[in-house]
Amino acid sequence: MTYPRRNLPFSKVALIFALLGLPMAFTRHLVSLALVLGILAIALGGWGTWRAHRSMDDYFPIGIKRAAWSMKLGILGVLLSTVMWLLWATNTLLR
Repeated sequence: MTYPRRNLPFSKVALIFALLGLPMAFTRHLVSLALVLGILAIALGGWGTWRAHRSMDDYFPIGIKRAAWSMKLGILGVLLSTVMWLLWATNTLLR
């Protein structure tokens, strides 16, 4: 019995979280929100990738690609927000 292909759950949400977290990482008051969005994008993207690899034929390939991109962009967002948080906390940017 074959099931019809479906979209991977939360793949668009994770990608949007990751994309929104990147510009927020450079805004002083939104750095912590960017960090949270990046962590959520990594978690949702990792869960989606894990779920897709468990049963490869059930999901569209674009959903699997979205989950992989959201993990990569989420990691980048977490790194950028952490660096910017440290720069703002030490007043390096204001000197």
